[in-house]
Amino acid sequence: MDSPAAGTGLAARPCGDALRPAEPPATAHPVALALSGGGFRATLAALGFVRLLADTGLLSRLRYSSSVSGGSVANGCLATAWPALRRENFTARAVDELVVAPVVDRVSSRSLKRALVGGLWRTLGPSTRTDLLARRLDEWFLRETELERLDPEVRWIVNAANLTTGARFTFERDVYGDYTIGLAPTAGTRLRLSRAVSASAAVPGAFPPVVLDPDPFPCANHPPALLDGGTYDNTGLEAIDSDRYRHTFLCVLNAGGLLRPGVYGRVPVVRDLARANSLLYRQSTTLRTRAVVERFERARAAGPDGEVPRGARRGVLVQLSTDFPANGPDALRRWRAAFPEDPAFDGRHLALVPTVFDRLDPGLCRALVHRGWWLGGAALAAYHPELLPDDLTALRPPER
Repeated sequence: MDSPAAGTGLAARPCGDALRPAEPPATAHPVALALSGGGFRATLAALGFVRLLADTGLLSRLRYSSSVSGGSVANGCLATAWPALRRENFTARAVDELVVAPVVDRVSSRSLKRALVGGLWRTLGPSTRTDLLARRLDEWFLRETELERLDPEVRWIVNAANLTTGARFTFERDVYGDYTIGLAPTAGTRLRLSRAVSASAAVPGAFPPVVLDPDPFPCANHPPALLDGGTYDNTGLEAIDSDRYRHTFLCVLNAGGLLRPGVYGRVPVVRDLARANSLLYRQSTTLRTRAVVERFERARAAGPDGEVPRGARRGVLVQLSTDFPANGPDALRRWRAAFPEDPAFDGRHLALVPTVFDRLDPGLCRALVHRGWWLGGAALAAYHPELLPDDLTALRPPER
């Protein structure tokens, strides 16, 4: 960080402001959720992951929900529906009706990409393609919900990347900003959830940065310029990975893209730059994954009910490409017997579905939802079977 844009000279330093996000209400055995980017592939798999939390009773204990890009679409839909879900006691049926079905119906019937292209005439003035994306997100999913109106029972965290400071930029119910420019209150700003999600999903090249007024931020010397949070941390983990959250059960779904070995292009320079970018993404994601898994391993020594030591966490982490062994623990074998694995659609592994915000086949949408659900259940069966019901036949998987 040698850019003077950060206002800190040769090294990035914390702003030092006192404002912090409000903590959610206390509950026994709280749960945190981290949802990665990956276009509608990530959105739909994340909704299946949420559905699994409802099936196991963990959804009512959700207190932190952090997301990036396509995962932020799912996070925004969950946040918008949260009061209604609470009235329905966070049942699987309520998640299906209030969250999963509306998203599947919308994604399988219309193309967000074409809707954006069809509205490009709106960007002839001061509006940008990212502004148009926010407008479409409101029309399709988020219903003009303002950040300060989000339900305070959960700390909703939508992550973007600040190009000006090189830091993770957070949008939350009560604050927004990053650690170098400080946090500003959302009260009275009328800042919409769609603005946060559009910044989180603004893929470089396809969308221009979301540029904010620097005045509300105590240490900002230049306007924050926000792009896809996946360029900084595509797992959504940084917001909830400190030791202060070690008593929170962490559920992570990484539905990001894969780097496949082998031939990677034919056009020199462009080919190598694209591959280098993919390698940097793979490195950052792998390091975060490795760190979380090491914390999970430290917690296993304490047993399922023992005190979580510092530097440890309990939870599960899966990727769409996760391959659970057929000869795993008894609980995992029972899970497989009750719900046979089907990781492909139309002959292609679901982890290889392109990262797009385009119309998807209805069957593919349902397959991705089911895959997120199945992976969440398999992970609990492998590492935390005490959180699954004794009778797995009581569970009703999402429609495939």
